[in-house]
Amino acid sequence: MAREKKRDPSKVRGRKKKMFGIGVQLLSRLLESKSIRSDSSSLNIDQKSCSILEVMAELHSIPEVSIDDDFHDFAMEYLNLRKKREMWSSMGGLEEKLKWLK
Repeated sequence: MAREKKRDPSKVRGRKKKMFGIGVQLLSRLLESKSIRSDSSSLNIDQKSCSILEVMAELHSIPEVSIDDDFHDFAMEYLNLRKKREMWSSMGGLEEKLKWLK
């Protein structure tokens, strides 16, 4: 009986077989880039009391904050990021939030 030579199924014509197709690789890269830029993704939904409208309403309810000053401009730009609004929401009362923001 002749011995049969077993072929390694992971090799085709002397080359290693690719484990993933180009579509899977592209999808993987897309998902990675989305997770890195998750703050700008429309797929993510703001947590309760962390929307821009809610945070800005709270900010405007603080007597020391005036729409006409540079601090207000800074706060608007800073709180534009979802993770900053989430931190704002977790800071407690308005005094603590204002201290944290300053």
